[in-house]
Amino acid sequence: MSELYRLVYASKNLLHGSEAELTAIVGQILATSQRNNARSDVTGALMFNAGAFAQVLEGPRRGVEETFERIQCDDRHGDVTVLQCGPTESRSFANWSMAFVGQSAGGQEQFSRLAAESGFDLARLDGDAVFAMLHELVLEEEGLPRAPRTAPPAEPAARGLDVAQLRAEMAQLRPDGAVPQTASAADGTSRAATDRNAPRPHPIEDIAPAKAATEAALAVLKLALAAERQRTSDLRTEIDGLQVSLAVSRDQRDALRIERDRWAGRARLLAAAMAQEAGDAQTATHPGGSPDAGIGAGDAADILAA
Repeated sequence: MSELYRLVYASKNLLHGSEAELTAIVGQILATSQRNNARSDVTGALMFNAGAFAQVLEGPRRGVEETFERIQCDDRHGDVTVLQCGPTESRSFANWSMAFVGQSAGGQEQFSRLAAESGFDLARLDGDAVFAMLHELVLEEEGLPRAPRTAPPAEPAARGLDVAQLRAEMAQLRPDGAVPQTASAADGTSRAATDRNAPRPHPIEDIAPAKAATEAALAVLKLALAAERQRTSDLRTEIDGLQVSLAVSRDQRDALRIERDRWAGRARLLAAAMAQEAGDAQTATHPGGSPDAGIGAGDAADILAA
């Protein structure tokens, strides 16, 4: 039995056209994929948006690699990037030679969020996250039974609060490192035990604002990174355009130089022919004349060459 293999990739969407044309092209891609994948025993799922494709392929390693090789040669894909590959114990898309998912607004939102988290860099996309997204969308959009989720381990009922760890974490979050005092220095008894009407300190309320500030800062950094990447991409495009213009200018200069040399060669041949005719005419007109009687062949060649 062949070893099962899984490959997750993303690529730039190079499709162009109206919405109707794109729908027809995607339908053609799906029909071809489903036909070829059925022969190769390959299953998987595909989704795309205006910017990128994301796809999972699973099956015998040879079939997966041959399918992926065809995708790499397809000029509708650009910057094809492998996000995850390796053996797998079972298929996650066993009933689908190629499922088309992500047409819903929720699916597109998930895909866009993953792209934004990677800074719109295909190489930084999380392969596990892309796979999980496609699997979840197949279950949601095609009505397949959902895989049972593993419940998180239950917390021990009698687990106490680790005060030392909590103080350390709060000290890292607070700018001044201050931690609310919850114990009496004299006898170590809780102030809440001696004064039940006093409000209990709530560490989550202290941590939440700091966490929100951190998330906001990360969001700003992600946006800044995305803007820098776009600026870098624009500069690369401009540089490529300048290099093309320079190459064209060089080609034009070389072509003019070749044309100039061709005409110079023709002129030399014409000058030599005319000089020969002039010499023959002089000999016929003055058979015994002196060399100074007319223009010599060398003089004619020099004049025409000039």
